[in-house]
Amino acid sequence: MEARSPAGRPAAEAGVDRAAGRSPSRLNIGELISASCAVLLIVFMFAFEWYGVDGIPGRSPARTGVVSSENGWHGLSVIRWLMLLTVAAAFAAVAIHARRPSRPAVAATRLAVLLLASLTTVLLCYRVLIVLPSPDRVFDQKLGAYLGLISALGIALGGYESVREQRARTIASRRVSRARNALASNRIAE
Repeated sequence: MEARSPAGRPAAEAGVDRAAGRSPSRLNIGELISASCAVLLIVFMFAFEWYGVDGIPGRSPARTGVVSSENGWHGLSVIRWLMLLTVAAAFAAVAIHARRPSRPAVAATRLAVLLLASLTTVLLCYRVLIVLPSPDRVFDQKLGAYLGLISALGIALGGYESVREQRARTIASRRVSRARNALASNRIAE
C-alpha cells in the first residue's frame, strides 16, 4: 500500500521524504543555527565596539581628534558588505520555506549560506586576529570583534550542518528506494 498525503496524493508526489518521514523543504537545525547567528552578527556589528584607539600616554582621545572606538560597520569598510550579504543569505535560507520550494532551490540557498559564511569567517579572522583595519593608528580589538567573529563562524557551522543533513536525507532516501526496487524485482521474479 502506498503512503498517502493528507490531500490524498501519494507521498512521493506531495513532497514527503518517506525515509526521514518529513518534507524535504522543512527547516533543519542548521538553518535555525545560521539564522540565529545572523541575528547576533547584525546586533554585534552595529551595537558593539569592534576596534578602539589604545590610549596614548599623556593624551586623551578627545584632544587628539581621534574617534575612540568604532563598531563593525564603520571599522570594516569592505567586509561589511560581505557580512550583510551573508546575513541576508542566512535569512533567505529560512524565508524560502514560507513557500513550497523545490529541492534545488533549497539546496542552492543552503550551499550559498555555507560558502558566504565561510568566506566571511576567513576574512574576519584576517581582520580581527591578524591585520587590524587601520595600521597607521594604534588600535586594539574590542569584545564586539570577537563576538562578531564567533557569530560568523556560527553561521558557517549552521550552513555546514544544513548541507550535511540534506545530504544524509538524500542518501537515506536513495537507500530506501533501492531496497524497495530490489524487493519489487524479487516479487516479480517469484
